Amino acid sequence: MNKDLLFALIQNPYLIPGIYNYCDGWCERCSFTGNCLNYKMMEEGVPDLDVSNTDASFAMDNLDEMFQLSMELLKQAAKDLGMEMPEQDEDFDVEEEEKKDDLIFKGQIMKQADKYSELVDQWFAEFEALLFIGSISLKELLDYKDEGEMSEIEKTVFNSYEIIRWYQFIIPSKLFRSLRSKTNTEETGNEFYKHDSIASGKVALLSIDESIKAWTCFMQKFPETEDRMLPLLLILSGLRTIVEKVFPESRDFIRPGFDI
Repeated sequence: MNKDLLFALIQNPYLIPGIYNYCDGWCERCSFTGNCLNYKMMEEGVPDLDVSNTDASFAMDNLDEMFQLSMELLKQAAKDLGMEMPEQDEDFDVEEEEKKDDLIFKGQIMKQADKYSELVDQWFAEFEALLFIGSISLKELLDYKDEGEMSEIEKTVFNSYEIIRWYQFIIPSKLFRSLRSKTNTEETGNEFYKHDSIASGKVALLSIDESIKAWTCFMQKFPETEDRMLPLLLILSGLRTIVEKVFPESRDFIRPGFDI
């Protein structure tokens, strides 16, 4: 990937500016990959990182260039919104910034999000092999993965599983980004941080919504484990309530492409 190729990709009239900034990263399920510059860049610019096929130093150089190009895109996106990307202060204190991160991780929102993620792993470790959909166990279904031969019920369960597992880590990561940008907004007053905080909060909320739907589906299919699913749903429900209070503008944020 180089600037010439990047600028050639940008000429695509079907691209939706900034659509990649506030998505859930699930490209396999996204209907907007043809409109996403970031996806096109990944297609064209990310090398095969298998060292048997690719020189490692070339791969790292390529990824470094991708990072630089991504930063240029982010700065351009900010300008398109009438904002300026904040530059790193010459007095940037890494240790001080790490302390701020640590405070966020110790806060109620991140504790709840991380606890949820841990409980998801525990739940599947305990129940994966014990639950059955007809004559096939949940574990066998997940190992099977041939959706073309699954029944509709199996497809529903498999889909719910994929949703839970995907958003299990998206939720805490998006919440951290939202909280970090909120802290930066309070310190600097920079509008870009405020924008990023609200938008990231929306992605987190949508991820929580989808996870609740998926767990509700599991509860209907496996009522014998309802008592062990309820704590997960309670954490998600409580987390959603807190996030909506902390980021009251997030629900109404309009993400490019997805919400218009």
